[in-house]
Amino acid sequence: MFTNPEDSSLLAAADGGDSPSQLLGAFIDYLRARPTNGGSEGTGFDDGSSELEGVTRSTGELGGVPATTLQPRAGGPERTVLYFHGGGYVSGSPPERYLPLAAALALAANARVHVVDYRLAPETRFPGAFDDCLRAYHWLVTHGGVDPQTLVVLGDSAGGNLAVAVAAAARDQGLALPVRIALISPLADLTFSGASIEERKDLDPLVTRQMLDFTATDYLAGADPRDPRCSAIFADLHGFPPMLIQVGENEILYDDATRIRDAATAAGVDVAFESWRHGIHVWPVFISAGLPESAAAVERLATFVKAQAAH
Repeated sequence: MFTNPEDSSLLAAADGGDSPSQLLGAFIDYLRARPTNGGSEGTGFDDGSSELEGVTRSTGELGGVPATTLQPRAGGPERTVLYFHGGGYVSGSPPERYLPLAAALALAANARVHVVDYRLAPETRFPGAFDDCLRAYHWLVTHGGVDPQTLVVLGDSAGGNLAVAVAAAARDQGLALPVRIALISPLADLTFSGASIEERKDLDPLVTRQMLDFTATDYLAGADPRDPRCSAIFADLHGFPPMLIQVGENEILYDDATRIRDAATAAGVDVAFESWRHGIHVWPVFISAGLPESAAAVERLATFVKAQAAH
């Protein structure tokens, strides 16, 4: 069992006690000072174009869905990670800015990481992103030669919702489930009913309600925001494998993470919940900026991914 790390020395040290690292502090200052237009184009801080050391990169398809695959240059990967990136369903294609995280995880967990390049709104509305991710998963476990007992599904932000929704659909369709599921700062409630939306709006340096409204409007185009395929807090999580949830305490989406945790726990799922004092929305994605908090979170993620070998 992967235990709750709230009292672990690693998490306490990585999260920097009462103060963030100097790099993270400077990065948060940058985020607060940058101009915003209400969209969800990312931070502009890192587009992922930097050299990805120690991994090979290839492009291909998973059941007709484009994907970028990263794996360690040395040795053979022992496990597979299917990664659904964030971006509010409206950005992140091609998924360049998510590749540093994928590369770091590939190295740390000795894994082959497939980053799914699903279709985006407004050109492709709900449930297009979900359909693409489910198609990629279906192909991987039925025709991709991947042993589900070595397969982990990872998602950040909107991709965190997709990870839960795809797992629920796979269960309902009788497909083999992954051995583990990991979520980073999930955007899992397009009704925006979590109290943290208002309570933490002045604390979150990256995500705003305006940004969330923009992405939901473009993606849903009038569809029901309570549909569990786009709001996983309403999904049935019975029968799920062990889950890891990482979230920053100042995120306006904090309650999305806690409600998935609570629903999973009520369904009898083994859940490791990491509440990071100095984490910002999807902070592990910024690992190429050298943030100690990002590197530490990826270490925790890699430990969770590698623990599948014990099951």
